Amino acid sequence: MSKKKIDFNMYWYLLAVVVISIFITLPQLYHHVTIIGTDSLFHYNRFYDVAMQIKHHNFSYFMQLYGFLNSGRIVTAVYSPGITYLLGGLLLVCGSFFRFAIVTRLLFFILAALSMNSALKIMRVKNSVLVQLVSVLYAFTPAINSWGMAQNFSGIGAICLPLIFGCGVRMLKRPEHPISWLQLGGIMAIVLQTHLATAIQSIVILIFYAVLALIINPKSRWELVKNGIAAAILCIGLSLNIIAGMLELYADNIIVPVVAFDLKSGKGIYHLLYLSDGGWVNLFFILIVLVIMLSGFKRLSIETKATGLLSVVLFLFATTMIVDWPTVMASNPILNNTLQFPGRLKGPAITAALITIASVDSSYFSGRVRHYSKPALVGVLALFAFTNMVGNFRYSRNASQQVLSSRAVLPDLKRTKKLKQSLTEVMRSPLSDRTVNLITKSTPDYMPATRLPNQPVYGEYQRQIIRPSKNSSHVNRFGYEKVVRKHQIVVKWQGNGSYRTIPIAFYHNSRFQLNGQKITPKRAKGILRLPLVREGSGKNVLRVTYHPRVISRLLLNLSMLNWVLMIVGMAIYEYRQRKDD
Repeated sequence: MSKKKIDFNMYWYLLAVVVISIFITLPQLYHHVTIIGTDSLFHYNRFYDVAMQIKHHNFSYFMQLYGFLNSGRIVTAVYSPGITYLLGGLLLVCGSFFRFAIVTRLLFFILAALSMNSALKIMRVKNSVLVQLVSVLYAFTPAINSWGMAQNFSGIGAICLPLIFGCGVRMLKRPEHPISWLQLGGIMAIVLQTHLATAIQSIVILIFYAVLALIINPKSRWELVKNGIAAAILCIGLSLNIIAGMLELYADNIIVPVVAFDLKSGKGIYHLLYLSDGGWVNLFFILIVLVIMLSGFKRLSIETKATGLLSVVLFLFATTMIVDWPTVMASNPILNNTLQFPGRLKGPAITAALITIASVDSSYFSGRVRHYSKPALVGVLALFAFTNMVGNFRYSRNASQQVLSSRAVLPDLKRTKKLKQSLTEVMRSPLSDRTVNLITKSTPDYMPATRLPNQPVYGEYQRQIIRPSKNSSHVNRFGYEKVVRKHQIVVKWQGNGSYRTIPIAFYHNSRFQLNGQKITPKRAKGILRLPLVREGSGKNVLRVTYHPRVISRLLLNLSMLNWVLMIVGMAIYEYRQRKDD
């Protein structure tokens, strides 16, 4: 068996990504801070819960035991379960949120570049210089950088988007074999385990390319449909755990919906003239695509035309230039709950724009222009890469100095120098419940409700869950002590024989045992569905467990089995391929 030599010219871009990543992250490393962005506290609770499950070998897939102030919420089962368990394991290895923030930031930059590079190879883009340069550029776009700055999960979802476009372009470019069902099914399953909103966008993108392929390649229609169905079946088989989570959450519960953006005020809508915080980066790529499309549309391949047009349309959709989003969202609850805010569309728009730029081949240029065009384009992109790198460094420096995002926690929290020092110290310390409980965000997503609220319930969650949970029995005689036991949360307090609302989520399949007796609690007053129990005089002990449906447990086990079988099968196939070589 001959040993293949590694061509380092094909991997220089990864070294460039590592160097730029370290440069951008230097302010955070220098200040030793963990940037607490818009979604940090919500996701860090999920990662901490998984880390503690792994550490204590106390697994609870449906009900969170350790996170969210031990309130028994269901979140991870429906929100990116696969990637959450991987990141929870990584958090446990890192040992602190500070190290976790640095490691994930660097890791996601590298994964984004690898994703774009792999996607362009799926598309069989031949210009290796442009392929690698575009891969570097993509790693530091605002969509990817949003994880480090605000811990938005759409930033993780954006890592997968190039692969989705790669599978879509393949449908047009390779009519003899438009879909690899194993490739497409596996990629879509990974996207579903990563970010549901990105998965919905991915389905729309794939449908766009599939419809075009059916029109322009009539001879390969059966091949496309057959392999497309096989990919969908594989994806569903690998995503049964998400179906189980949805079943548990929505079958018999009224769930607090995600708070809608105030689109009338412009929040959640991309504005062309708002170019700070990296917004100019997006506009730069779209302008290049427009120049390419307008100057030589006829010479472009069908897949490049389709991807370029899609990038421009998606970018315009992210604004209000062609869609009256406040009116559309107000009249379409399904779109409002799935898309949530149109500004999210700029992520796939920029992905498509960069793919369009990388796909421009020599045939696009003619005459003397061809000799200078490639170096000119590479020079412009390289200059942009440097400018963007410096901009990201400044953005990171500002975030590192502030530490707390203005929207990260309740508005009444005083952002003092002492709080910043305490937060920095806690996030650098070994993992404990103090790291996720020092400051909390009253995000009530996926909480059970007695009725659908007509306004946000942040205040009620703060009063009913956060404050009582932090009111420890060690400080207040009638406060609570919460501890985690095997598959259960135990709440202890001193009572006086009256009725009491317990700061625990009350789902349909939540089970309660008060002072050794199984009970079915009443529902507390308010929108949030919380248990109201008749306490005894003196010490009270409430044990909270969760009993999922048999079908849900079956779906979860089948999903895990399917993943194991696929990974083992791919490993055997790879081993045989290498052995044959």
